[in-house]
Amino acid sequence: MSKKIEVYSDGSNRSQSIIDLVKKLACPKCEIVVHNEAEKKGRSGPSVWMDGKEVDIDKLAGGINHNHSIPFKD
Repeated sequence: MSKKIEVYSDGSNRSQSIIDLVKKLACPKCEIVVHNEAEKKGRSGPSVWMDGKEVDIDKLAGGINHNHSIPFKD
């Protein structure tokens, strides 16, 4: 089943690293949308959302896999 993953970027190097990581780790059927407006989600830095739920980007590298075991924020 495909998922919609949205990355809200602030244009920083960290944002680009997160975008690259999401593209690398997402399933082949996942839809990845990059928004160049982090403030749209009320953030001053980058954020990642999957099907409307915020992903904990500090844990992202160790938590995402093709089974969609995503470290969502509480």
